[in-house]
Amino acid sequence: MKQLYSNIRKKIGKKYQGILAKLAFTILNKPIVKKDSIDPAKKFPGGEKGGLIISADFEMAWAWRYTKTGSDHIQKGKIERDNFPKIIKVLEDFNIPITFATVGHLFLESCKKNDHDWMARIPHFDDHWKFTKGDWYDHDPYSNYEDAPEWYAPDLIQMIIDSKVEHEIGTHTFSHIDFSYKNCPPEVADDEIKACKIAAERYGINLESIVFPGGTWGNIETLKKHNFTIYRKREDFELAYPYRDKLGLLVTTSSGTLEYNLKYGWSPEYYVNRLKKYIDKAIMTNTIAHLWFHPSLDPFILKNIFPPILKYASEKRKAGNLWIGPMNKIAAHINNSRLL
Repeated sequence: MKQLYSNIRKKIGKKYQGILAKLAFTILNKPIVKKDSIDPAKKFPGGEKGGLIISADFEMAWAWRYTKTGSDHIQKGKIERDNFPKIIKVLEDFNIPITFATVGHLFLESCKKNDHDWMARIPHFDDHWKFTKGDWYDHDPYSNYEDAPEWYAPDLIQMIIDSKVEHEIGTHTFSHIDFSYKNCPPEVADDEIKACKIAAERYGINLESIVFPGGTWGNIETLKKHNFTIYRKREDFELAYPYRDKLGLLVTTSSGTLEYNLKYGWSPEYYVNRLKKYIDKAIMTNTIAHLWFHPSLDPFILKNIFPPILKYASEKRKAGNLWIGPMNKIAAHINNSRLL
């Protein structure tokens, strides 16, 4: 059924993809829930009924340089910079702490040729991205954040740190790499995490969580070696309380995105109501809705989707029904409480 749905989507235009997605959401009674046997009264720090995690894939131009979508990676970086103060502001308006899953290179103020030569290189691949020739760092400008602001973001990282809301800064790998077992050898994964930790240390940041670029998944042994506690993963179910993988790391399920394709023809009202169902069902089932977004999202969505859904979440929190926090906070609660 899943493969059939995917095949149909590939053959129809965006407007009809939007209609199909609406039908599937209703017919399948989405979001789908992973059940567990944990005492609901112990799941959240304040005894709330459900939870909400929001994570941002903070990546600038790094994510788009090998994309098959045709997106301009430099333009994406510019949009992300323009959006960033507005994102920080709207999160402060509703006191919503999130996880900024940050590409490690963005911590740098500058770099020069050969600075990254110590890192093992990923072999060529044509999978989620098209990297079939050259060097993984061919696009790196070897410059600084003033002259090449799409590739470095120490000022934006400082903006997160200085925010009135206590956000988490996690990692999105050092160079937005395919982290899968298939395409990323363990020595590459290890060097990517090492580089992230070195870059974050100068800000006093201890990286605890990771979001895999492009939905890739793998090299969990490397994460365990470097003392990560939790990661986001796409599963067939959309709502779940974090659970442990075979190596003991916590997994938080990706519920879906705060963005949507404007070519679907959906109204902002429809999409906000759709997102509200994730929150309501998380409360009803004592699970967590984990929503995510790219800071390079269309400004229309930032203006029309974020305020009403964040307002709704804050109201549920005020009523005592919804815990809201970043990935590392729920991991700390679970580990300190020995729930799993």
